[in-house]
Amino acid sequence: MALQPWSQQGRGLWGTQPRLLGALASRGALEQKSSTEGVEQFQLIYRFPAIKYCRAVSRLKLLQTAITILALPPVWFLYWQNHISLAQCRYSTGIAGFAAVMLYGMSFYFRRIIGMMYLNEDGTTLRVAHLTFWGRRKDIYCPVETVMPLGDMTQQNDVLLQFRQYDQENFLYFSLRFGQIVDKEGFAKVFGEVS
Repeated sequence: MALQPWSQQGRGLWGTQPRLLGALASRGALEQKSSTEGVEQFQLIYRFPAIKYCRAVSRLKLLQTAITILALPPVWFLYWQNHISLAQCRYSTGIAGFAAVMLYGMSFYFRRIIGMMYLNEDGTTLRVAHLTFWGRRKDIYCPVETVMPLGDMTQQNDVLLQFRQYDQENFLYFSLRFGQIVDKEGFAKVFGEVS
């Protein structure tokens, strides 16, 4: 649509003027641009491509557990109505309990697998992305000087390596065998040389 004087422009949806919408949109774009100017830029140094499969399994396990637990009240109702036996109720309850225990066990490890690591431009802050209990991404920011080098922790030929910090008790896992070091120089700044 060519620019026309205000009086000649037609009304858009819901009776608003297109020029007004354009002005609001450009103001929002300027605010968004100014809010991202002060944000630090991070460069990817490590990624674990199979994290998307871990995420899918984690969410499927949540769904399976929810379905089995939601199926318990109707099963027990049918038992009280004498439509199914007590053995079938116990079997259903056992399956729901086993699903809940497996959900906890699997999420214990899935929450600790690192999907990606980023290093800021200055090489002082590391951003670590891992999964939450719900299968979503969570970013942790930590200073590089608090990260333990690989030489201080375990042997480098292990399948799962621990990501530890000097000032934290908790740890995460990452794999050099199945993961990919994208930026070797940046990775070496954080973890030391990898053989």
